[in-house]
Amino acid sequence: MGGRQLAKWLLGPAIFLLLLAIPPLPLIETAAREVNAVSPKAPQIALGVLTWVATWWVFEVVPLGLTGLLAAAIFSLLGYVAWSEALRSFADPIIWVFIGGFTLAKAFRVWGLDKRVALRVARVYRGDNPMLAALFIACLPVFLLTVTGSITASTSIVYPIVLSYLELLKLSPSFAEAAMLCLGEAATAGAMLFLISTPPNLVAKQVLEQHIPNFRLTFFDWLLVGTPQAVIGLIISWLVVFKVVKVEEKRVSWVSEASRAEASALGRMSVEEKMVLAVFLATLLLWLIPGALSIASSLEPGLSWIAASVSKLLPEAAPAALAVVLLGLLRGRKRPLLTFEEIASGIDWNVIFLFGGGIAMGKALDASGFSRWLALAITNAGVELNPFTLSAVGALVGFAITFPASNTASAIVSVPLVASIARGAGLNPASPVIATALACSISSAIPSTTPPMAIVYGSGKVSMKSMFKAGIVSDVTRLAILVLTEPYLVGLLLQLKGLP
Repeated sequence: MGGRQLAKWLLGPAIFLLLLAIPPLPLIETAAREVNAVSPKAPQIALGVLTWVATWWVFEVVPLGLTGLLAAAIFSLLGYVAWSEALRSFADPIIWVFIGGFTLAKAFRVWGLDKRVALRVARVYRGDNPMLAALFIACLPVFLLTVTGSITASTSIVYPIVLSYLELLKLSPSFAEAAMLCLGEAATAGAMLFLISTPPNLVAKQVLEQHIPNFRLTFFDWLLVGTPQAVIGLIISWLVVFKVVKVEEKRVSWVSEASRAEASALGRMSVEEKMVLAVFLATLLLWLIPGALSIASSLEPGLSWIAASVSKLLPEAAPAALAVVLLGLLRGRKRPLLTFEEIASGIDWNVIFLFGGGIAMGKALDASGFSRWLALAITNAGVELNPFTLSAVGALVGFAITFPASNTASAIVSVPLVASIARGAGLNPASPVIATALACSISSAIPSTTPPMAIVYGSGKVSMKSMFKAGIVSDVTRLAILVLTEPYLVGLLLQLKGLP
């Protein structure tokens, strides 16, 4: 192990030991006393554990999932959360939404349904405008495929399709660079499209439902608070790329001509593809129905009992579990849609353990008095906290952390933090939490910020200068729009739900 790597290993534990040894920081004992914490220095020790875990997440010195387990173990040993409660976090119902999304994405890949969907979208445009061609070749296919639950997998599917277009049409290096940048940027914007498109969205859901009694952030709700930001991000990044990259072509060939060979190679839609698509559409419908009924019941009180019954029978974990069962049980012409080995290999257990550890850590930070200490510290500093200022602060923090860390790790650190501040200050955390989670999925200026940008940079067709320039302009614009609009979108959602 080199000196730099050793320093990354030791930084977090060293800060933890330092905070453990020094006298209590201002207001620490007050916060501990107000929540009846297990010790007068509990909030400070919790800060040390959070710093330790966060540095290991940022520098990825060990697998992220293993660090999630470490967080649960340390907080349990300190007595801030019971072992039984910490370990239950790894079987939280929200985990099943992840598992369902991963399994559906695996079924799409096994039967080639993802590629067929991407090709169908690409062939919709029949014109010759270079910007619109890139939109339909690269942007829309990957953007829509994020409904399968992974922006990385979606990019991996569309990437070779875009490459084949570029080779078949003999397009210039400038168009190739623009198309590849559009692909990465569209996948990044697609992270906000659906509740399952990327883990930070589900982090926001879990944290809000933990902090707000009788509140559910449903798949239908997300269409109001998250999807608009995704569409805005897609349009902004697409326009910015073609502003930054000066494309030589004034016209391109009809893109459908280039896709005909690949579409022919796929042949007609198989029975298995139709079955997978049917399971997917049924799962999506079951995810959307409870949220739609919930909002309808707030407008028509007579529907309240129906909405309550459906919500009880169909929590988000239920359709996800049913999808896994159906994909394993239903048989095609010669085999099940997914074997159990394929189901197991399709699940990203690193993300599962990371997420479970984040849930346990959020509970421990509250129990230790850390949340109350943050609120006291900010209030005593004279900062006026309201949903707008806290949303802006949270979004900036989440966005900044994604440059050295993954968007999932950034959300696990920043989203519970913002929720804790809001709770300690007596504010509804909905707007700050959602804004922070969305901001964790914005950064796209360098390859390390998100896997889609790393994939397109690996093509050799994108210069670092163009990626950085297009990414920074797009990211800052999207972040500003997010900060300015998200409190209003969340406010509208709360109004529709009849919540303060």
